[in-house]
This record gives sequence, structure tokens and C-alpha cells, in this order.
Amino acid sequence: MSDTTPDAPQMRYEDLAELFRRMGSGQSPTTLHGSLTGVLAAGHRMSSEDWVAWAVDLLGPSETVEEGHHVILKGLYVSTLSALEDTGMSFKPLLPADDAPLADRLEALSDWCGSFLGAFGTVGVVSEGKEIPEEIEEVLEDLSAIAQVDTENDEDAQAEEDFVAISEHVRMGALTLFLEYNQTQSPDGDTPTVH
Repeated sequence: MSDTTPDAPQMRYEDLAELFRRMGSGQSPTTLHGSLTGVLAAGHRMSSEDWVAWAVDLLGPSETVEEGHHVILKGLYVSTLSALEDTGMSFKPLLPADDAPLADRLEALSDWCGSFLGAFGTVGVVSEGKEIPEEIEEVLEDLSAIAQVDTENDEDAQAEEDFVAISEHVRMGALTLFLEYNQTQSPDGDTPTVH
């Protein structure tokens, strides 16, 4: 894992939402980021061309996808993988800003979890008949419950505190799965990267 992520700036939800609107896509950044994180957490890697093709397919844009859009999508892949690999645990699910209404943030978190689980499941690291560590099973169950959460919540201080705690639980769950299903680079560099 790397200690820093200097070449991979964190993408902002609002910037990606605007990009997706310009591309004519009705998808949200949480759907794409949750799916990407699920694939990466399961140990799967893509070439930049395969990633862009996969992302564009998921986004289903109605407008022409320009080269600049490809660059941004490639940056999302690099920044997400770098954050997951960061020993400082800088990874965070891509969600609306803290000043967005709580219901919107909760819906986005629920969507992120559902997208994460869908993509994680398609890679096939967890399937019937495979032994799953109890901790991993609990993380998957928690993410599944959050994906189905009722987004009709009061906008009070307790609800905000609960959201922060749930968001942190999701963040740590994604990191736990990433660490479980990804090999880490040994100090001498002999351990291969999972592809």
C-alpha cells in the first residue's frame, strides 16, 4: 500500500454529477463509485481502456463522450484505487457534500452500498459453497441492510450523528473487504498485484 496519493486527487461528487449531466447520463456518481469500489475491493483490476468502456456502459450517456470525459473517468479509477491502497486509510465513499439535505445523502449512501454489493458480487469472490470469514459475512450483511435503508429521516442533530456513524461504518466495511481480497505489496516488491 502507498502512504500518500499525490497523483490522485479526490474527486468531488458535485463535479462528477455535473459531468454526468453534460454526458446525458441519469446515473449518479454514487452508482459509479460504489460499483468501481466493489470491483476493486473484490481484487479485480481493469486497464484504463476497459475501465472507461465499463464506466461509459454503466453511465449510458446520450451525448458524445469526449476525450476529456475519459480523462476524468480514468482519474476516478486511479484516485479510488489509490485511496483504497493508502495505509492512511484515506478512502471515503463518494457522496454529496455535507451541506446537502440529509435525505439526499442517506439515499446516496444507500445507492452506493447497493452498487458496491452488486459489483462485488459479480466478481465472484463470494459465492455459494465458499467459506466466508465471519467478519466478512457481517460486513456484507451490514452493507446490504444499509442499501435498503429508509431514506425518510428527520433533519435533526441525532439523525446527522447517525448518518456520520453509518457512513464511517460503510467506509471501514469497504476497506475491510478490500484488505481481505487484495494482496498487499511486500516491502521488497516481490508480491504480485492481483489482476
